[in-house]
Amino acid sequence: MSRTAESYNKQAKMYEEKWENYLSHTHHKMLVNFSSDSEHRILDVSAGTGLLAQHLLEEDNAFSELVLNDISEEMLSMAKSRFSENETVSFTEFPVERLGFEEHSFDTVISMSAFHNYTDQEAALSEIYRVLKPGGSFYILDWNKKGVFRFINMFINVVTGEVIRTSSADDVKKMLKTSSFKVYRSEKWKYNYWNFFLIKAKK
Repeated sequence: MSRTAESYNKQAKMYEEKWENYLSHTHHKMLVNFSSDSEHRILDVSAGTGLLAQHLLEEDNAFSELVLNDISEEMLSMAKSRFSENETVSFTEFPVERLGFEEHSFDTVISMSAFHNYTDQEAALSEIYRVLKPGGSFYILDWNKKGVFRFINMFINVVTGEVIRTSSADDVKKMLKTSSFKVYRSEKWKYNYWNFFLIKAKK
């Protein structure tokens, strides 16, 4: 088990309560920029407790299937409980760098506040590109390693047991382009002591 998975297994039961304001802010930001239709197959590649998926359903975002993937067994267990009676939601536990799906499986992939935890970010982007259909969309929201937040990120890296490999928005855009993505939208902002970015890219 990776140390990131182990850390989130320990946090799972209190995660949403502990990070309520952070989650409310970031999920709202993703939702106002997100779009899908009734034929779309969506993969939330680091779905955690499934909170974003719940918001997608509550706001009537259309899709044919929503796959929630996470390496933390305990976080995913909470997601499974949340959607135990919803047949359009399914669950997998693949590392993002080794997704066990066929090529061109999804219309949309989401990575929410998790890119900084990926052990091999280039491999993760390559896998996400592989499983997307031609013309498919990739939404990524994560920490932006710029300004004062670089020092806050250093502190987070010291105190947490997780893999922390935070990149700047500009660095992520370069990685996306190297992985053959086309960047369609990019936004950067601050919230309390956090720096964030949201990027929408297409295959």
